[in-house]
Amino acid sequence: MALSCHALHILTSAATPLLGRTWKAGVPVDYVNNFTLAFKADHDRLPPILTVFHFDYFHLLHSDLIFLCVAQKGTNPALVFKFIDSVVSLLKEYFGQLTEESIRDNFVLIYELLDEVMDNGYPQFTEGAILKKFITLGAHRLDPTKPPGAVTSAISWRTGGIVYAKNEVFLDVVERCTINVNGFGEVAQSALHGSVQMNAQLSGMPECKLGLNEAFASRHLKSIGEESTSRIDDVKFHHCVNLAATNEDRSITFIPPDGHFELASYRLSSGIAPLIWIDSTRKSLGSTRLQYKIKLSTLFKERFSAQEIKVIIPVESDATNPEVQCKVGQVTYCPEESCISWTLKNISGKREVDLQILLSVPSVKVNIDDASSRGAYIHVHFDIPHLTPSGLQVRYLKVFEKSGYASLPWVRYVTKSGQYTFKIT
Repeated sequence: MALSCHALHILTSAATPLLGRTWKAGVPVDYVNNFTLAFKADHDRLPPILTVFHFDYFHLLHSDLIFLCVAQKGTNPALVFKFIDSVVSLLKEYFGQLTEESIRDNFVLIYELLDEVMDNGYPQFTEGAILKKFITLGAHRLDPTKPPGAVTSAISWRTGGIVYAKNEVFLDVVERCTINVNGFGEVAQSALHGSVQMNAQLSGMPECKLGLNEAFASRHLKSIGEESTSRIDDVKFHHCVNLAATNEDRSITFIPPDGHFELASYRLSSGIAPLIWIDSTRKSLGSTRLQYKIKLSTLFKERFSAQEIKVIIPVESDATNPEVQCKVGQVTYCPEESCISWTLKNISGKREVDLQILLSVPSVKVNIDDASSRGAYIHVHFDIPHLTPSGLQVRYLKVFEKSGYASLPWVRYVTKSGQYTFKIT
């Protein structure tokens, strides 16, 4: 069944209604109350789709808000949740941060947007770049009789008539590495999430072709019947990508939106090697002294250099008089956060640096079982420019536009830390 939404309602995290819009007749008058009662009764076990008589209630949690959509029973759930996600993205594009406060401060504008994204229960368009042309903060539609050309165009994400004095494309390949190491020094969890982010500052209606190396030969790019040997999985493309053309020659063909957008995202689920390693020990010295020894090792190649490294070491909440021995970096004691922060501006690959901390505590026997230190994890934050652990590389980026102008592509690579933690032993 096609998507046909009867109504959308926004509620607080406590299921208190904030605002709603009904697009199609026949919706139960007490549909919000039905959902609120079910949510408050057992929200931990409430399924994302709740069926009441002839209607399905779809709800999605975002920050401190609940987005509730009511549709006829049997409506395609994937399409409904995609629509809700599009509305969330649209509101975030307008307000920056989507919170209960931003909803309360922009009732009028939100009603204007909800009137545009849906017509009699059927989605129209949810592109923020297009809606901003005639719906702005604090204003109604500027010219309701002359909607932007993109509204009726097959390319709804880009308007015509865009002009730049200097045509440039900025492309960033950003990968985030997540590692969790247990008390036995074993990697308990690892993941790598990557994204190809673009800032297209191009005139006219350009067609771009992006060529990536074999590391990105996912199931989306392989030829029909050909098996992929790539570790990369869960590839998702922006809807501007021409998937039919992509499958032909493994390049990514698209007409980009104007400005910033995420062209693709992907994930690695296995074979992820740690980039930075932490060895730590914590032991008592007498009855009122504790010693922490931390060794940081960089496991990537020497030609790369990690930047803005920060190691957060949790310590006893009642610790005093820290004595630090460290030859590299800056160490700061943060008693209000019960931690010590070790910051290194940069460090190259295949290096080892050490940190030793001596702390005074009222009684080691008491504090040795302190919840703030028992089973605590060291958190590591870092950036490594020019490195992509997945091996993904951009081979070329070509821009074709009927006016024939020359464009300048700029490509950057960076790996950042996700949840990067080591258990203190």
